[in-house]
Amino acid sequence: MKCRMPPKEPFHGYLVQPAPTAAEPSAPPVESCDYCGATTLTWRKCKLICDNCAQINKSCADL
Repeated sequence: MKCRMPPKEPFHGYLVQPAPTAAEPSAPPVESCDYCGATTLTWRKCKLICDNCAQINKSCADL
């Protein structure tokens, strides 16, 4: 006697959804100069200075 598999029937159960993947952490917002809008800012001697217009945007006292 041969073993027979039951005929394939449509799936009537529930589908298991894969767990959602963690979204990539978003990058911190890019800081821009309050005076000219440039995004090229550099910390120098505890001051955030715009490389374009040389204005001081932040200092350590602001933090």
